[in-house]
Amino acid sequence: MSFECLKSDKRRKGVLSDWEIWLREADRLYCRYLEEIEESPFNFNEVSAVGFLSSAAARSGFLTLNEYEIIKRDQSDRRRKRPGRADLWLNGEKRSYSFEFKRAWHAATIHNLESTLSSARGDIDVVDKDESHYAAGVVLAYVRDEHRIERYRNFAQHESVDVAYRIGPDGEAGGYLFFSIKG
Repeated sequence: MSFECLKSDKRRKGVLSDWEIWLREADRLYCRYLEEIEESPFNFNEVSAVGFLSSAAARSGFLTLNEYEIIKRDQSDRRRKRPGRADLWLNGEKRSYSFEFKRAWHAATIHNLESTLSSARGDIDVVDKDESHYAAGVVLAYVRDEHRIERYRNFAQHESVDVAYRIGPDGEAGGYLFFSIKG
C-alpha cells in the first residue's frame, strides 16, 4: 500500500480528513484486488470503478449510494430540471458528498485529462446544492504503463485540480484520482 496525497487544500481540513479515511481504505482494497484477481478495479469501466470506491467508503464507515436517481438541472438551460443519476453519494458523521466521475482516456494526455475533469465538473455542476454538503467532479486514472506516471503527477498540480491522490502500489499498477471541488 502506498496511499499518497499529491495535492491538498488546507482550507478544507474536515473534507480532506473524511476523504483520506475513505481513500486509505480504497488503497488497501485496491492492493487486495491486484493480489487476488491481478487486475486494477479502475481497469474495467466507470460504473465498476465507482462501485469499487463505494465499497471502500462503506468499509470506512460512510453510508453510500451509487448510480442513484436524482433530479438535475438541464446542462443547456439551468432553469429546467430533468431526471438523471448521480455517480456516488457518501454520508459521514458530519458531512455528505456527491461525486461525478469520469475515467481517463487510454491515451491520457494533459489536454485529455483537463477535458475529462472539465466534463466531470460539468456533470456535478447540474446537481442541486441541497444534494450534499460538498460536491466534486473526479477523474479516475489507471497508470497502465510507466511513461504516464510523470504525466499524472504533473496533472495533479494543474490549476483545474483542487485535490489529487494516488492509491495502490508504486509503478504501473497504481491509480490516480483528481478532484475539482464545486463551490
